[in-house]
Amino acid sequence: MMRRSPLVFPLGVALLLAVAATLPAPSRAEWAAVPDVNGLVIKQVGQFAVLVYGLAHRKDLAFVGVVRGQTQEAVGGGTNYRLVVAATKPGGDGSAAEYDCLVWGVPGSRSDTWKLRRFRKIQS
Repeated sequence: MMRRSPLVFPLGVALLLAVAATLPAPSRAEWAAVPDVNGLVIKQVGQFAVLVYGLAHRKDLAFVGVVRGQTQEAVGGGTNYRLVVAATKPGGDGSAAEYDCLVWGVPGSRSDTWKLRRFRKIQS
């Protein structure tokens, strides 16, 4: 029977850790500006954010439009949408407030798979 040295396992682990340390870290996707805030998908994401926030918080808000936005390829699939949307309160004075929102979803998928991660009013 062949006997193994008690140092083989720790040396193997150390070697694996050394190799792993030299590998490049997985890069996070960069945020890219939305070229057309009036594009169909971007408008739908903005409408989704306003609708879901309104339903969850019992707020009556009407979507006006997307002011600006960025997208990012999400880790594990899908897309993150960081948008600034304008919305009004129906019956109010008609002035729109801006909201910062973060939505995750997969374009073309069912709406129940989308997630509203953040929705907060931008203080002016």
